Amino acid sequence: MSGVALLIGFSPMSRTIRKPAATIATDLETIGWSVRQASRRSGFPRWQIQRWEHGETPADPRFRSWLRELAELHSRLSSPLARAVPPPGNRLPLDGYGVTDALLTIGWSERLLAKRLGEHHTALRRLIIRNATFSARASRWLEALADGHRELPRPKRDETTN
Repeated sequence: MSGVALLIGFSPMSRTIRKPAATIATDLETIGWSVRQASRRSGFPRWQIQRWEHGETPADPRFRSWLRELAELHSRLSSPLARAVPPPGNRLPLDGYGVTDALLTIGWSERLLAKRLGEHHTALRRLIIRNATFSARASRWLEALADGHRELPRPKRDETTN
């Protein structure tokens, strides 16, 4: 079997391409969080998440399912051009305050948002400071991500196992 086939997960027996299993690291990358941000958002200690990430101990199933659901949300809504972004409707586009509120809810920095939008971070910062309105599509995308984060509350920790 060639090295390329091994890399993409091609199985000659089943003749199908297997998707690699999602890991904590890939889910965090999809969401745009570091381990520290995941710790702050989930309530689990950073050292524990790092052990789960490196496979030293099995991950808490509640944490894993919560993180997986958030990663799926971010996969569906990967950019303002994604099909899953709701139509603008009659809602006004977000202004600087609305964008800042959405960033706080999602757990992103302005720099990460600029990267995801394909904008220069200084240009984005100036828009936010001037309280300018964003495009309707980018506004609906940010609102959908923020709403998804609000609907997926942090997992409940079992204090007796720590």
